[in-house]
Amino acid sequence: MGINNVSHATTRRGFLRVGGAGAIGALAGCLKGFGGSEGGGGLKIGFYGPFSGPASNIGQQKKMAANLARELINENDGVHGEDITLVFGDSESEPSAGRNEVNRLIQEENVDAVGGGFHSDVALTTIDVTNQHDVPQIIDEAVSSEIVKKINNNNLTNVFKTTPPSEAYAVGWRQLISQFQKQKIGYFPYQKKRIALIGEDTSYGLSIMDLMKGELKKIGWNVISEDEVGLDETDFTSLLARIKENNPDIVWGVQTSSSGAGNLAKQFAGAGFENTHFFHNYGLTIEQARQTAGNAANGAITLLNAGRVDKLLKQQGALQAWNEKHDAQMTGSAALSYQNIKLIAEYARSFDDLETFRSASNDQWAKHVLNHDPVEGGSGYIKFQQNHQAAWGSPKTQSALGYQIINGNLNFVWPPELAAKQIDGSVY
Repeated sequence: MGINNVSHATTRRGFLRVGGAGAIGALAGCLKGFGGSEGGGGLKIGFYGPFSGPASNIGQQKKMAANLARELINENDGVHGEDITLVFGDSESEPSAGRNEVNRLIQEENVDAVGGGFHSDVALTTIDVTNQHDVPQIIDEAVSSEIVKKINNNNLTNVFKTTPPSEAYAVGWRQLISQFQKQKIGYFPYQKKRIALIGEDTSYGLSIMDLMKGELKKIGWNVISEDEVGLDETDFTSLLARIKENNPDIVWGVQTSSSGAGNLAKQFAGAGFENTHFFHNYGLTIEQARQTAGNAANGAITLLNAGRVDKLLKQQGALQAWNEKHDAQMTGSAALSYQNIKLIAEYARSFDDLETFRSASNDQWAKHVLNHDPVEGGSGYIKFQQNHQAAWGSPKTQSALGYQIINGNLNFVWPPELAAKQIDGSVY
C-alpha cells in the first residue's frame, strides 16, 4: 500500500500490530519511549517545522502554538487519561532536512503520529517517510495541491492535509466580490465590472492569477488587463498609469514580496484612481508591507486562504490562554499549528484506547479520521474529505479570510459570519 512501503513486521506500528497489547506489556522494560513515556505512556506526537533558517520566526510561533495545544489538552484529562508529549524536529526550510528530521522522530523518538509542516516542498518529502513507517500524519499549513495529488496517486492512507489549496484564494475573491457587489460596499456596485490583474512572476503568483480569471468569469467580471511583475520589483508607477487609462473598477494584485506589495499599494494611492478598489492577495497581510505602504493602504482589502478565526479560538479558550502566556499576537500560522495538535488528539481519542490507536492499520486510521464529526479548530471547522484534504470554501468549513487595512492594522471583516469587525466605509 503506497510508495516505499515495507513489511509491517519491520515497522514501528507494524510491530505493534503483530505483537499487540500483550507484546507491549511484556516488553515494557526494553521499549522505553515506544509510543511516549516508559511502558507505553501517553500520546507522543512529532512536530516538525522551520525552527531555524529564513522562516524561523514562523517556526517559533508554530512551536509556541503546538505547546499551547498540548497544555490545554493535558489540563483537560489528556487523551484517554494520558498526557500528550511533543517532540520537535527542525526542517530548516529544506526538504532534505525535513525528511531527515521526520525520520529521526519516528526511528529514534518513536512518535505515535507526526504533525506540523509549512513549506510544501518539505511536506512532499516527509509523507514518503511517514508512509514507509505506517505512522499517521496530518500536515497543518502547506498549501500545494501536489500534496493531495501525491496522497491519492500513491494511496497514502496515513496522510491528511488541512490547509486549503491555492484555489481557495480565487474562490474566496469570487465570493467576496459578489457579496460586495450585492451589498453595495465601498464603491460597489459596478455596472461594467472591469478588473485589472497584476501577478508576481512566481509559480505562486501566476497560478493564482490564472485561477482568478476562471472564478471572475463565473460572476460576469471582465478582465481588462493582465500584467506580470518581478519578485524584486518596487516601481509600478508606469504600469499603474497604463492600467488607469482603462478605467478599472478593481485593481487586484498577488505578491509574496513585502516590499513589492507595500510599494504597489502606496503607488496605487498616488496614481489618481477614482472610485476604484485596491484588492491584494496575501502580500499586505505582512506587517512590513503595510509599514511600507503607510496610510496609503487605508481601505485596501487583502485575503488569506486560511488563517486565525478569533471567534472559534475564543470559544475554545485558546486565544485567552495564548494572550496570558505570550506578548506576541497569535499569527495565522500559530492558529493552524494549535489546530494541528488538537486534530491529532481528537482522532486518537476516537479509538477505544491508545494501544488500539497504535496498533491500527493505516486504513483503520483513515476510516476514523474520515468518519469523525467536524472538529472546531483555529481556522474553521475541520472535516476531511475522501481525498484527504480538509473541506474548505465556506464559513461552515474553512473559509478564505478577508481583511481591511486601517491605519496599518489588519481588520478581519469578511466573511461576516466569522468577522471580528465591520467594514469601515469612511475611507472610501
